[in-house]
Amino acid sequence: MSRINTIIRSDASTYIGSGHIMRCLVLAEALIKHGHDVIFACRVQEGDLIDYIESKGIKVFCLKKLHQQLIPKHSADYQAWLQVSWQEDAQEFIELVADADLVITDHYAIDSLWQGLVKTSLKCKILAIDDLNRTHNCELIVDQNLWPNMAARYQHSSGCKLLGPSYALLKPSFSELRDQVISSKNQVLAFFGGSDLTKECLKLLKAALNEPSLPFHLKIVAGRSNKSYQALVSMSVSTNISVEKFIDNFDLELKQSNYVIGASGVSNWERFCLGIPSSIVSVADNQRILSQYLSDIGSVRYLGDSDDTDISSYTHELRYLASGWPNIKPLNPVLVDGLGVSRIIKKIEEVLAK
Repeated sequence: MSRINTIIRSDASTYIGSGHIMRCLVLAEALIKHGHDVIFACRVQEGDLIDYIESKGIKVFCLKKLHQQLIPKHSADYQAWLQVSWQEDAQEFIELVADADLVITDHYAIDSLWQGLVKTSLKCKILAIDDLNRTHNCELIVDQNLWPNMAARYQHSSGCKLLGPSYALLKPSFSELRDQVISSKNQVLAFFGGSDLTKECLKLLKAALNEPSLPFHLKIVAGRSNKSYQALVSMSVSTNISVEKFIDNFDLELKQSNYVIGASGVSNWERFCLGIPSSIVSVADNQRILSQYLSDIGSVRYLGDSDDTDISSYTHELRYLASGWPNIKPLNPVLVDGLGVSRIIKKIEEVLAK
């Protein structure tokens, strides 16, 4: 089919984290490989990942930086994530973009109102990537998560609904690694997102330092925007513990690990795809129902909400792993084949061809 001119409206920041941009990048790179044009539109702010997107060879339309950044009052204060009203954001977006065939939104502060104004102005179609079961004005909705009430989600939204882990936004390397036999590193990998605002890395590290006889290496990936990174490095004095800011080939590192301790969210589907058992923590309001459901069906060990975790929570989990090491197996893994992006692109091309 003809080239699709696609604009992705998403943000990263110290408070938002990196997850929305990272999953959009997976879709963007796949669209480009299919011969389509992709540009991001992002608000300039601390931790925005604009340089990182551009390092991938993808252009970014920069929405203006505010003189004073709004600080969210809690993890579900999504209006503060946008920094301005939805009307201001939509109007600035329209003026920057001018023309688009498809606009992809992945932002908890952007809903049907923003989408309606943009659709009317640009005469475009919209794909909404979401986790929150909100109302959208779009042609396609992607929610890659596994929910207890899947059939009831997005009932008041227009558009085709692509729901569940069969649409997980994973890099192609995950499906490629899935069936490969690769030797492991006798390693537990820990990752709590790009910012780790709730300081899970610090809690885990302090717990690990009090357990000197762990039968495995603990590798903690702090995240690109983790303000505690230097403190974590200075504390990791044990030869059995290492701290990295980020890992470019994270998929391979995950495949070579025996177990993961980390945040819920998109990382769940990466772990399931590669068959890596995990203990998870909810680090945001929108992760709680999902995390509890995955625990209820026996797919993960759920340590609870980050507001409730402390050093003792991780001490208990490290001792649990040590007691059964190295025979820790996935509990009841969710089937994720890693081909979700190709399914989404097929639907996009079908919708744009109409």
